[in-house]
Amino acid sequence: MNLTKDEVIEQIDSRRRDEECFIRSWEAGHSFVDIDLIDRFVAADKERAIEGFELLDMEQTWQALIDLDPDKLSRVKRNGEEVIEWQWLDSQGKERTTVYPFTPEGIMTIIDEELFS
Repeated sequence: MNLTKDEVIEQIDSRRRDEECFIRSWEAGHSFVDIDLIDRFVAADKERAIEGFELLDMEQTWQALIDLDPDKLSRVKRNGEEVIEWQWLDSQGKERTTVYPFTPEGIMTIIDEELFS
């Protein structure tokens, strides 16, 4: 049974735990799974029928990100802060490293770049 966005939001409101900041959702008949920040998902002006979803915390989303491309990502401490180092190849084949904070927004930036680049 497909859910409307309003139904999903209603379920998020009733079962979301404080540590959950991501939503992984999928549509009927599609193999693509979407991961988004819950707040961004709720605010989006996009209506679609959702077959299912789950709410994720930072560690669960980090694992999902590693599953996308485990060779390019690592978590390290820099100046006492945990960050994500993303190694990637530019158009000339040269390896580059981009550093993001280990925050929901930092993880989401990488997901957006990996999934939609």
